[in-house]
Amino acid sequence: MGVIDVGSNTIKLLIATRDDQGELQSVHFEVLETRIGEGVMKQPPRILPEDIERGAEAIKRLREIADSFEVASLKTVATSAARDARNREHFANRVSQLAKCDLNVLSGVEEARYIGDGLRTDPQLKALSSFTLLDMGGGSLECIQFLEKQARLVHSLNLGAVRLASRFVEDRRSPLTTEAEQAIGEHVRATFDEAKINAKSSPSPVAVLTGGTAAVLASEHPDYDLESGLSLDALKAFHRKVASAYQSERASVHGVPESRADIFPTATSALCASMEFLGCERVRFSHRNLRFGIANELLRELDSTA
Repeated sequence: MGVIDVGSNTIKLLIATRDDQGELQSVHFEVLETRIGEGVMKQPPRILPEDIERGAEAIKRLREIADSFEVASLKTVATSAARDARNREHFANRVSQLAKCDLNVLSGVEEARYIGDGLRTDPQLKALSSFTLLDMGGGSLECIQFLEKQARLVHSLNLGAVRLASRFVEDRRSPLTTEAEQAIGEHVRATFDEAKINAKSSPSPVAVLTGGTAAVLASEHPDYDLESGLSLDALKAFHRKVASAYQSERASVHGVPESRADIFPTATSALCASMEFLGCERVRFSHRNLRFGIANELLRELDSTA
C-alpha cells in the first residue's frame, strides 16, 4: 500500500505492508522538502502559484516511485495548507492533471484520527496506555489525549511551525527573540483555551511527539531512555541552544536540516509551551503517524475483500 502525505512543509511517500506476524512495516519512505504552506498566512490564505507547481511536481515524482513498487492501492492526502487555502481546488486540479491522482483534503479531525491510528501500530509504544500525542506539522498541531489506550480528546490546532513563524518571527535567520518566544507561548496557551483544552489535562506526564520536528529531536538525543523518555528540561535546554543560534549554526552545529532550520526554533518553542500547558514532564518519540494510519486502513480494506 502507498500513501502520499501532502503537508505544509514536506510531501512524503510511505509504502507499507504487513509482515508474517501481521504487523505493519515500512517498505520504502521518501520525503521531499516543498514548503507549500507559506501563502496560508496571507490574505486570502492560499497556496502560491510557484508552490502549486512545486507541490504538484513533487507528488508526480512520488507517484512514479510508488508505481515502480506496483502498490495495490495509493492514496494521496493533504492536510493543513490545502485545508485552509482558498484555492485548494486549483491545487487539486493541478495535481490531478500533472500527477494523475486524486487529492483528498483531510479535515482536522480526520487528520488527527489517522495520526492516532498510526501511532497505535508502533511496537515501541504498546506498553504505553495513557499519554498525550502532539504531532507538529507546518500548518497545524494535532493533539490527542489517550486514556487506557482510548482517544478521549482529539483536536487539530492552528499551531504549525510555518504558520507560527510567519506570524511571530520577523527574521528567521537570526536567534529567536525573547519577544517572539513570549508571543508564541501566549498564542499557544490562548489556542488551547479557545479549544476548551484544560491546563494540566494530560492523562499522564508523558507526551509522545511525532512529525518532522520530533524526528530531529530524536536524532539529536539518541541515548534517551526508551522507557522513561526525555525530560522536558532536556528538551528546553536543546531548544535554548538552537533558538539562540543563527540559522546557519542550527544546521552546522546542532544537526537541524537546512530545509527546516529557519522554523525549527518556532517549532520547539511551541512544543515546549504545549507540554508545559498540558502538564507533560517527559517525552517519547515515534515516526508512526498519519501515513501509517492511512496505510493500516488501506490494508484492512484489502484484507476484507480478499
